[in-house]
Amino acid sequence: MNVDLLIYSAILFLAAVSGGLLVLVRRWSDEHLHFFLSLGAGIFLGAVFIHLLPESMEAENPKLIGFLVLAGFLLLFFVERFLLSRGDGGYDFGHQVIGLTALIGLSIHAIIDGLGLALASEDPTHGSVLVISILAHKVPAAFALVSLLRLAKLPLSRLYACLGLFSIMTPLGALLLAPLIPNGEREIMVQITGIVTGSFLYIATCELLPEVFHGRHRQWIKLGLLLAGIAVISYIGSEFSHAH
Repeated sequence: MNVDLLIYSAILFLAAVSGGLLVLVRRWSDEHLHFFLSLGAGIFLGAVFIHLLPESMEAENPKLIGFLVLAGFLLLFFVERFLLSRGDGGYDFGHQVIGLTALIGLSIHAIIDGLGLALASEDPTHGSVLVISILAHKVPAAFALVSLLRLAKLPLSRLYACLGLFSIMTPLGALLLAPLIPNGEREIMVQITGIVTGSFLYIATCELLPEVFHGRHRQWIKLGLLLAGIAVISYIGSEFSHAH
């Protein structure tokens, strides 16, 4: 077992937990949570167009990636609208569905992070750079996810369970799933990233943006936070590309 990989996995787990706990240190108002979601929406949009989509298009067959992006989008649409929907379940239930949908998409992406980390950790220089780039977007992702789940007014026990599930996904990908990836793993990971790209696009455009901007109250503040989230992930995306 690679000792460095164990250390990296532990650091990323603790970082994700810490990012989520920032939302739970006090009882925030719905208005504050919507501000957090504005930032989260920018992070998701930036991740799609600055990080995930360019990385996916590195595949040998870009047309296939286009289909996979669409498949990821439709997959979350199907999960939310057909598997999780119970008709008009009310305001809180609607947020629970959105939160669970986001949890699914983020968890898949976290597993891919773990797979990439396992591959990069064979080279100490590449491994340390990659763990920093993963660390940089893991914290805001956990923050945005728990903000969304908190808005759904889930019990604290379920909030902690969802945060723990998301936080363990990168170590799971690095320590348990990476050894199962066959030769040619790079192309497989790029194809999975295409599916994740579609799921993130769905979360950002069909869930977070309508939720954040459904009212007219303090729209400019929300827009500023949206752009700030895009700026943050833009910087992280550039560092991530250097890591590769």
